[in-house]
Amino acid sequence: MIGTAVLLHILFRLPWALIEGPAALALPSLEAFLAIAILAWVPQIPPKPGKLVVWILALIEGFTLLFGFSDAFVRRTFNRPLSLVTDAGYVPDLYGLLRDTLPLPVFGVGLVALPLFLAAFVWGFRRISDTVVRSARRVPRRWAFLAGLGVFLVLLETLAGVPVLGSSSLPRMAQEARGVLGYRRYEAETREGLQRVAQEAMKVESFPLDRLAGRDVFLFIVESYGYTLYSEPGHFEGAEPYLRKFEARLQEAGYHIRSAFLSSPAFGGNSWLADSTLASGVWIADQVAYEALLESELIPMAQRFNEAGYLTVNSMPATTLDWPQGEYFKFSKKYYYRDFAYQGPSFRWAPMPDQYAIDVVHRDVVAPSEVPIFVQFVMISGHYPFSLLPRRLDDWSELGDGAVFTKRENVRSIPIPKGAATAGAPGYLAAMEYQLDVVSDYMARFLADRKPLVIILGDHQPYSGITGTGKLRSVPIHVLCQDPEVLESFRIRGYTPGWIPRQAPPHPGLDTVYTGLLEDFTSVPEAGARP
Repeated sequence: MIGTAVLLHILFRLPWALIEGPAALALPSLEAFLAIAILAWVPQIPPKPGKLVVWILALIEGFTLLFGFSDAFVRRTFNRPLSLVTDAGYVPDLYGLLRDTLPLPVFGVGLVALPLFLAAFVWGFRRISDTVVRSARRVPRRWAFLAGLGVFLVLLETLAGVPVLGSSSLPRMAQEARGVLGYRRYEAETREGLQRVAQEAMKVESFPLDRLAGRDVFLFIVESYGYTLYSEPGHFEGAEPYLRKFEARLQEAGYHIRSAFLSSPAFGGNSWLADSTLASGVWIADQVAYEALLESELIPMAQRFNEAGYLTVNSMPATTLDWPQGEYFKFSKKYYYRDFAYQGPSFRWAPMPDQYAIDVVHRDVVAPSEVPIFVQFVMISGHYPFSLLPRRLDDWSELGDGAVFTKRENVRSIPIPKGAATAGAPGYLAAMEYQLDVVSDYMARFLADRKPLVIILGDHQPYSGITGTGKLRSVPIHVLCQDPEVLESFRIRGYTPGWIPRQAPPHPGLDTVYTGLLEDFTSVPEAGARP
């Protein structure tokens, strides 16, 4: 009997131990206590209904354990609790990510392990429940008291929120159930909020971005470029030499630099939340808000550049499927995977090197353009698992159709430690070096004569296996221009000179980039004037 209780205790505390460490195993398990308490009542029920109760309890406890492990996975990876309302929509993307990054045998085992684990737990729970029921028959009064106390504690913690038995998955499941039931109301409130913002924006008459005076603008969204690269001593020690090198390269090309940290709605993934926050100037916290944004009338950043007479271009080489919803962002020219005509190998999750994608857009659009251009480069080479990277080619003319990356000397492999899913910190540091090397070389070599305004920023922190748990959601941002006067408004907003940001937390949000550009580079007409 004691062995059964200890086994259930360890099983249900294990997800919390993954989050909080081994000390979490010392806290009582509400789930185990609930199971023992209900099984203690079974002898008071006729045999057939009693068996049904045991099977139902086994299923409930099995799904509770599955929820606990899922919650632990999301917390460890994305630095937030599991949300059934929004995370259900990410399952196909998670499936694709694991399929493309894990070895096929490991992926196959993982695919069948989940249902097998649940079935084994239900079967095993049904077997060990007989031990508890037999013990309850021998001492019915003692077990009846224990059962009543257990039910009372469950109600107290689940309904009143009193943590009488420490952390547990049951209150979290109750919270998520309420969230699912209130989904429609939350969705409606989100849509109404976006519509109010859109209506307010439409009331303002202005000359959009006229103070840029036709200056080209380049926006580089660097995959997984996070605060950890600067805040964690071990990461910064490895990154500082190449950060200083790229800073010097850009300064030699005539660029002035100001930098800061901004908070992102995403962590460890879900890049589209960061991208859409950046594009809309509104905090897009989850999938519900993202889908509402795509159907809203909110004017995106690219449309403001369209109105200012710019050619707007969006480079998204990782978009491999049709994406009609992307029309919301109003780019006049779009480059998705099939538009690059890439003939080289993929690099795990990244279907092509960032250098290749940038080169195609530069040759097709940037170099021949006779009008101001706004180009957004969504970079991908810094994606998890950081184990297979292209090497930057010094001679960009060798990029061709990408077949050059079939040569081993143009590929860098970082080993994944045994039992790990990624190449860890060494792989992460190498991936950030590659991306920033490509951007800084491109800027110094091809953009300096255009004297553009350049914005380089991260989309989100890497997953918690790199950062550690409980870390900030902040990302670096750098603005560069050969004319220091153009950067004056960023100085006023607290951006500091040089490549290394120095702002202490808390940091403003990514939504301030769009609103800041509009406020700082847009003239408001005098009364009676027409924009």
